[in-house]
Amino acid sequence: MISLQAVIIAKDEEANIARAIGSLSGLCPVLVLDSGSRDGTVAIAQQMGAKVVSTDWPGYAAQRRRALSMVDTEWMLFLDADEALDEDLKKTLGQLKPVPEVNGYYVRRRNYFLGAPMVHSRWENDWQLRLFRPRLAAISEALVHEGVLVPGRKERIARGCLEHYTAPSLEAYLSKIHAYAILEAAQKNSQGRSVSAIKMVFDLCSEFWKVYIVHRGWSEGWRGFALAHLAAFYKFITDAMLWEARRDR
Repeated sequence: MISLQAVIIAKDEEANIARAIGSLSGLCPVLVLDSGSRDGTVAIAQQMGAKVVSTDWPGYAAQRRRALSMVDTEWMLFLDADEALDEDLKKTLGQLKPVPEVNGYYVRRRNYFLGAPMVHSRWENDWQLRLFRPRLAAISEALVHEGVLVPGRKERIARGCLEHYTAPSLEAYLSKIHAYAILEAAQKNSQGRSVSAIKMVFDLCSEFWKVYIVHRGWSEGWRGFALAHLAAFYKFITDAMLWEARRDR
């Protein structure tokens, strides 16, 4: 078995944290970076044997950098609180024997929307770089959707999935995309990007077309229809917030 530690970044995740930590049971130690939970997240994590470190919230990318600095194992596994390893992925990681030339591995993520896995709707080919050598890793300078940067050779783990329970309800998903839209609009504004009314309309329509038609959201019934609308809505509010920020300068 490789020298491995898993890290979960969390805040107010009592509905998810037990599933995430439980999926790692018997595989490796778990570190939870908690940024001020006011629910039972910390107590649940500690009861399940995870090490919990309480921190402030410096932002997504900065918190991931902080996590990198706390790991001293050869390999590191990043897990979001609303994710869990399936049994096949857990078994694969337990048997993994990396060659020295490989510095990171992508795992396939299966995304759940309103209680069901989405096999189309642009969520069908979601590979995430989550297993890597932390001493070589860096975190991208993004306010949102930050990624892990690892030099050299990287491979895909074909067996198993990372289960992602991203949207248990419409209310939860709307809250998430609203928070992400604020950050993405701020990031684009800081980069000097702008948007016109014509582009707002084009982005809205284009996003729905891509998700619902090109990526076959239509084949997933009402969930695909809802997700396509929400993806378009996310594009629209991001553009609208950017337009507002540029107008007020």
